[in-house]
Amino acid sequence: SSGINAEYGYYITNNLSIMSSVKERLKAELSEAGSSSSSSGAGNSKDPPASEPESEEKAKLQILVSALGEEQLDRYEAFRRSKFPQSMMRKMVHSMTGVMPSSNCCIALSGIAKVLVGQIVEESLEVQDSLKESGPIHPKHVRDAVRRLRNKGQLGISNHRKNKLKRL
Repeated sequence: SSGINAEYGYYITNNLSIMSSVKERLKAELSEAGSSSSSSGAGNSKDPPASEPESEEKAKLQILVSALGEEQLDRYEAFRRSKFPQSMMRKMVHSMTGVMPSSNCCIALSGIAKVLVGQIVEESLEVQDSLKESGPIHPKHVRDAVRRLRNKGQLGISNHRKNKLKRL
């Protein structure tokens, strides 16, 4: 467990040290996406021209990101850069199933895990607000959030299995 925590600590530290340049790259990518979507399609036979809804989505995203404050943009960048390492997902799946998963399977599981963590964190913040507390979320908030999501049926995890052995 401490090895996993140390590895995540490395990834978090590594991500935070890179954050300063990410903002400029994100703005550049969004501006390129906005400009290339309006001029794409004529001479490029490899990439099909972007459909109108896709270009509208990119434009809306660009407007939203340009309206973000400094702190919000930092959080958005951290969200975009966060991921579960494929090597860890591969080890976990292999230890549970005995089968070595493909890289596509690891990518899909990483995405699902990221969504699941996002749901739990979002519900944890709601729990914290309902308790009228502020600051970082604590394990009690996370436990209550998981319980709430499980009761709502939104977690995708079945209820705990109860021990069916009766006392003699």
